[in-house]
Amino acid sequence: MENRAFLSSRNIGLDFLRALLILEGVLYHAARSLPGGNSWYYISGKNEADGFTALIEFMHTFRMEAFFFLSGMFSAMVILRKGSDFFYSNRRKRVLVPLISAFLFIPGLMYLINAEIDGEALTTQGALGAYTSLHHLWFLVSLSAMSFLVPVSFYQRTAAIIRRLPFPLLLAGLVVAANAFFVVKFFVKDFGEWVNLIPVTARFMVFYAAGYALYLNSDQIPQQARNLLVSTKVVAALGVACWLVFYAIFHFNITSSLKYLPVLCASVFSVIFSYWVVFTFEKLRMKENRLVKGVVDSALVIYLMHYPLVITFAWLLDGYLPDSLPVTYVAVVTTLGLICSAALYLIIKQLPLLSMLFGLKPAGAQRVSAVTPRS
Repeated sequence: MENRAFLSSRNIGLDFLRALLILEGVLYHAARSLPGGNSWYYISGKNEADGFTALIEFMHTFRMEAFFFLSGMFSAMVILRKGSDFFYSNRRKRVLVPLISAFLFIPGLMYLINAEIDGEALTTQGALGAYTSLHHLWFLVSLSAMSFLVPVSFYQRTAAIIRRLPFPLLLAGLVVAANAFFVVKFFVKDFGEWVNLIPVTARFMVFYAAGYALYLNSDQIPQQARNLLVSTKVVAALGVACWLVFYAIFHFNITSSLKYLPVLCASVFSVIFSYWVVFTFEKLRMKENRLVKGVVDSALVIYLMHYPLVITFAWLLDGYLPDSLPVTYVAVVTTLGLICSAALYLIIKQLPLLSMLFGLKPAGAQRVSAVTPRS
């Protein structure tokens, strides 16, 4: 079922896209310090910015979906070209080891920061309890589970089933499956983060399996890409509509069951967007340069490092920026978070041990694959 014409050579555009999807998390976590009814480590005194908050929340509804879709697609490519042994070895180095390395210090560091923000005394029990929380590392746990706990044969059988479905029916089926696990997540939300992660992982595995199937069934892509449902006009119109629904919820402070309407609308968009963005970026043939390569190589480390930084900056800078400039506040926090995280990446990159612990390739090593999964 493999089509050699699809991703037959390096496509830096899709690599770059995946890096941007990861890095958008820096903006999202910086924006969560704005008031708006959410629970977060630090909520600033800035004015509410309904339109901006709606945009950030909308982007968050499709960012990780598209990320896992791309991860599944690249996983299929690596397994078919390099074999499962190479794939598992690569995942251990690029996903599992960075997850363990980050987990060794992120929960403890977040405990210190949170205690300082809340003015609470430090305790041994609190420090140990901090390691029951994954914070922003959950996606690496989910990706590891999809890679190591679910056999390749499952994704292959899923791809065979998907191959027989008309494209509109396939899109509808993915929407229903993803929303089904969203409902399960709602019912187990009070059972703790680790239990909650099970339906979350299952939901994102829907996208991972769909991306995996897309590569295996890539001979169908020319026909699928011409479907009206994944046309740029439809995607743009649906995106605007989703943002407007989010805006209405925030602007009118709707707290009834209607507050879930934006998520349901965005679930349709996230499925369509995942296909559209692959069809679009695969054709761009972006040229590699130092900036693009730097973003691709550093994205995971920057994401791992940014979390405590943006929360700390949001707390420290709140009193220095006017309350009337919430978007500027988020932009400054995001920029500082990116700069400091990038600086940490450059330091880690120069040290062989740290490079290994954070999934970076040794200096001077050749790239094993044009699109080897890093996420």
